[in-house]
Amino acid sequence: MKKVLSVLAIAALFVVSFSSCGGNEKTATELLTQKNGWVLSSATSAPAYQMLDGSFAADLINDGYLYDFEAAYIIAFNENGSEIVKPGKVVAAEDFDGDAYRAETSLGNWSFDKTENPEYITLQIPFFYDEAAEYCQILSLTENELRIKCTINDDENPAKQTCSFTLTYVPAK
Repeated sequence: MKKVLSVLAIAALFVVSFSSCGGNEKTATELLTQKNGWVLSSATSAPAYQMLDGSFAADLINDGYLYDFEAAYIIAFNENGSEIVKPGKVVAAEDFDGDAYRAETSLGNWSFDKTENPEYITLQIPFFYDEAAEYCQILSLTENELRIKCTINDDENPAKQTCSFTLTYVPAK
């Protein structure tokens, strides 16, 4: 009888341990608003984005769509809904693009479509420079990755095409 009670006590202890661990899961807002912000690790376009010079960029970082300093931007999301961008790389004066962020700058506000288990986020993409917020599908939001998909209808694009940009961010260091 003591053996059965001991086994039941141990089983109960495991149940309590596992159920209490579930309460430590972070909310989407807590995941998004991590301390150091996010930096772009990959950016793709499907179909390949036609650039003004007629070339195509499927890999937006390596095919010339983004400048090095744009790929290094750090995006920080605050719990109050504000979004800022910080330069992740110092831009030399001779390499400076007038649209580059050279200091911490407010981008505007971000928001989820719903508080629990959000499927979409509205945010400003810092390398778009058009100051319009984008409505993006959340493909992944964890402590180690923010991956979103934005549909871009670019009327200034030579092909007047619609592309889906998939942007993957990792925690900034």
